[in-house]
Amino acid sequence: MASQYITRDMKRLVKWVAPRLASRLSAALRATSVPQARPSGPRLLDEALSVAQRKFDETHALAAEQVANVAKNSAVVIVCEAPFDNVSLLVEELISEKVTLGEIVVVDATAEEPRLVAIRDHIAAWRRMLPLTRFTVVPYSRQEFRFPHAIEQGWRATKHRYVWIAGRYFVPLPGCFEYLVKTQIVEGENALVVAHVCNPDGTLRAGQVDSAALASDVRAKMLSGESFDLLNNLARPSHAFDSEPDLQQAGAFLPGIFGGPASMLAAPSATLLDDCFITNAAVVDFALTRQAAGISVVRAKAAAAWSTRTEVLDAAAPWEVIHDWRWLLDKRAETVGDSERIELVCPFHRGDVVLSMLVALEAVARGKKIRVHVATGLVEWAKQFGAGIDVEAVPVPVASAEETYPQLLASYLHVSQRSDASPRIARCHPSRGLSETGQNLVEYILEEVGLPTDTLLPNSRLRASADEQRVAEQVLQQFGRNVVFVHPLGGWSLKSIPAHVMLELAELVHEAGYKLIQIGGASDRRVDGCDGAILQNFMPSQWSEILTNGRALVGVDSWTAHFGALLDLPQVCLYGSTHPKHVYTKPWFAKQSSECLVLAPIVNCSPCNSLTCISFPERNYCTGYAIDREALRDFLANKVARPDDKNSSTH
Repeated sequence: MASQYITRDMKRLVKWVAPRLASRLSAALRATSVPQARPSGPRLLDEALSVAQRKFDETHALAAEQVANVAKNSAVVIVCEAPFDNVSLLVEELISEKVTLGEIVVVDATAEEPRLVAIRDHIAAWRRMLPLTRFTVVPYSRQEFRFPHAIEQGWRATKHRYVWIAGRYFVPLPGCFEYLVKTQIVEGENALVVAHVCNPDGTLRAGQVDSAALASDVRAKMLSGESFDLLNNLARPSHAFDSEPDLQQAGAFLPGIFGGPASMLAAPSATLLDDCFITNAAVVDFALTRQAAGISVVRAKAAAAWSTRTEVLDAAAPWEVIHDWRWLLDKRAETVGDSERIELVCPFHRGDVVLSMLVALEAVARGKKIRVHVATGLVEWAKQFGAGIDVEAVPVPVASAEETYPQLLASYLHVSQRSDASPRIARCHPSRGLSETGQNLVEYILEEVGLPTDTLLPNSRLRASADEQRVAEQVLQQFGRNVVFVHPLGGWSLKSIPAHVMLELAELVHEAGYKLIQIGGASDRRVDGCDGAILQNFMPSQWSEILTNGRALVGVDSWTAHFGALLDLPQVCLYGSTHPKHVYTKPWFAKQSSECLVLAPIVNCSPCNSLTCISFPERNYCTGYAIDREALRDFLANKVARPDDKNSSTH
């Protein structure tokens, strides 16, 4: 059982009983008490590596005390996530090493809430296995994983004189750190040392970046293609390990285990790796920068590691490779016009666009340069939220929920390939789930553009034209102004108010003496229980003029919920398959004169963020939606807007 994944039916049951427990239990079951053995491929180097180590010792007679002292003053920085196989393999190898390292800094990037739960038992076991080595665990603090950020957190957590960067996918072969330390002693305090790297099948990787990957024509290829495969060719062997020299200048080395004196890695006030990078291509940039500065980087044949993945870079998608390698070349060719400008990519959906535009406004107010990229069909719509903000079109459709991921990748690729693109890409759709980390969507977007996550957003005023005021009067004339607006339809069925809940909502609104008016787009279907509907593809300024003439706004997790917070309207927000902890955004707005009644999900399986119900597959709605009758009655009696206080704060 310990090595098996949770079955689908079991996961469904667990998700129903307790939210997010299934993913934690699955990770726990994958994590075994015995570290995973390294595959047979890297073992092919054991004999040749042993010969190289004996030859090194014959050539360089070093005192054991000197070697032990450098090791004792060394720290290793490693990045991991549950089930932590790379750390377990590292620890297993270090048990057999002849040196004892002073510290292992583990940057835990597991997406979980609360943090550092999955790793607790592992840490206890590792400490028993290496009783003389200090273990420091650093929780990765950001929503979006970026290799340079993770390494920086680990780098800042240690004060040791020597630091070795093991990264995320590299595992030492026997004697790796012993001979990294010995090579450091031989080369002196003004050099850095890097280990060889072999592929999972045991073949040796090329040690340096091929000059072809740095040629001037590569940039042009990246700006026109959908992938960049040149780097992966570097993972293929070009020669045998036996032909490698005992010591050699590494120059522009590829990602692997490297390090040396902390003072040679980076100045105390400087970052170790350039945080404009997304992947471990930042290591290549580091190597090229140190090479240009005349710093000696030495590779020892006696020190080697193996990679747990076949690709050279740890990119999650091809666009990240293109982005990073382009920045690598642009830095050296100085072809970037404005490297400080933030490219905030938010092609859709409307709610995300609203928040991104408001975050952009606040960022500009604080002196940041920013450009927002949205789908072509939403450019003019987005501009209404941020006068003066540069909004650029991305040639993708306004995607449905099912099409979101591929269209996001296409959007990131498009922006990365713009001839005038800055390397500072910011996103508004997290690749790691908010429900896993516990972060709110606003916090995530603020973090992406470099603002504090408690920053308040401006309640910017959307001015309606005379024509829009006239249209609003005409639309409302048939209903009067004693109305409560409801936007019942989200992006898919599980984000929409179920029919039986709508009828209960209508009952209570009518009981309080108000009409219930449905709002939405021209293609939205009418729902039962309402006294009328305004289904038009209006611009935000037109909707602003209409909604501020009502008494309250009821809705789901959609753009109108964020819009109501922007306008500081009395609101009722219902949640089902998504959870208010992650998508309720009113607390992040500066003005709070109107109240919002939050009706949170009543089921344990929320948030599932699923397009279909996991717990009740036969239902096309979320069972989590429910009306708190007493709370809603109180809200409608005491919290709605009155005729004489028509949201004066927004007009």
